[in-house]
Amino acid sequence: MPGGKLARILVPVDASEGAGRAAAFAVNLAEITGADVDVLHVTYFDKDTDAKEESWLPDAIAGSMDDEAQAALRMVKKYIPADFAYEYHQRTGTPVEAILEFCEEGGHDCIVVGGRGLGVMEGLIFGSVSQELIERAKVSVVVVK
Repeated sequence: MPGGKLARILVPVDASEGAGRAAAFAVNLAEITGADVDVLHVTYFDKDTDAKEESWLPDAIAGSMDDEAQAALRMVKKYIPADFAYEYHQRTGTPVEAILEFCEEGGHDCIVVGGRGLGVMEGLIFGSVSQELIERAKVSVVVVK
């Protein structure tokens, strides 16, 4: 944050209500600070990585990423006013790695992410993107409940 001013906010999203609330929070923060907002959707796979034959993986993992990306974009549009200017980006890869890489490349000052509200045990078993971002990000991370 040059001069202590918040200039760029990154909001990683999926199709969850928590991500929508994070997007709304980021908009409010941007309106107060004058920061730009980048919304990022990360998928494990995309058209280029899809197998040509039927996969044994569940649809949640191997299903159409276009559907997932469209659902995330619909969620964002429910929570961000139509007249608010933001940029929507997509990346493929492991969510935390892709988010951190995008954050560094874009010179973001803050990451605003939705929290799933997992308890300690659930977080250990299923993993928590927000927790890992808190631990690894070089910028401030705001977790919106």
